[in-house]
Amino acid sequence: MKYNEIKVSVVIPVYNTEKYVRQAVESVMYQSLKELEIIIVDDGSTDESLRIVEKLGDTDKRIQIYVQANQGQSIARNMGISHAHGEYIYFMDSDDLLEKDALELCYHKCKEKKLDFVFFDALVFFENNVENAPTLNYKHTEKLEDKIYTGQEALKVQLQNKEYTPSVCLHFIHRNVIEKHNLSFYPGIVHEDQLFTTLLYLQSTKAACIKRTFFHRRMRKDSTMTSKFAMRNIKGYLVVTEEILSFRRQTTENKNKEIIDLYLSQMLDAAMWQAHSLKLPERIKLARLCLQKYKKYVSTKTIGALLFKFLFVNH
Repeated sequence: MKYNEIKVSVVIPVYNTEKYVRQAVESVMYQSLKELEIIIVDDGSTDESLRIVEKLGDTDKRIQIYVQANQGQSIARNMGISHAHGEYIYFMDSDDLLEKDALELCYHKCKEKKLDFVFFDALVFFENNVENAPTLNYKHTEKLEDKIYTGQEALKVQLQNKEYTPSVCLHFIHRNVIEKHNLSFYPGIVHEDQLFTTLLYLQSTKAACIKRTFFHRRMRKDSTMTSKFAMRNIKGYLVVTEEILSFRRQTTENKNKEIIDLYLSQMLDAAMWQAHSLKLPERIKLARLCLQKYKKYVSTKTIGALLFKFLFVNH
């Protein structure tokens, strides 16, 4: 397929998902939209993941495989972006599933309405014996109308209804928008979607939703989603906070600043509430940080939970 014929580039980072990767990639291979390139970036897998995707590549010439030493999902996705030729980019995870008509409907919606991006819903499904699974609501289109929003407007509605979910896998994005705003995934942190997707909304002029469940997120043992909350989570959230605050300082739009404040209040307060499971010295340090730098965004009750864990933990 010639580069100018590629409608969508699907970027799939892979790391040690040998049990799931075939099913995930096949859910993209068998999409009703055929003009795809499937960019798989193996992030230093030590299991059979790479061999499995190489076999799939032998059967489908749309599959491109790149291999890197283990550097994390952000760098793998960024490599995928650098190799993308499609008019649109979709980021898929290697243990999840996509409805067969998802990319076709997203493509036609974006083309028809000349959108920067479109977003949709997801469902979670669980494997047996999953511990520490977060309670996530991936139904974030219900309160939105079937119309074109600015990115800021769409973000504000979701935040006001407490339904914002920043998972990049729920967003189908024009590649020119990513290039124009130099969007990339921050390396070396978890919760990188919080930064990427929020900046996408804040800088986009035309967005819309499709009220369909296209994405199926697998909750499984030993994944980022089900790992016990730890300081690495807090470090990720703090990086996101500082990057968003940096963007806030540069913007001249008061509406943008109000939306950013609402976003940070919800994101950072929720992150600090989860931190009540950390060790006491870590919690004291975080409580001090909140009082010194983030008092605007973290509630008194949440700071109390950090300092007096057992009094607040059953909130």
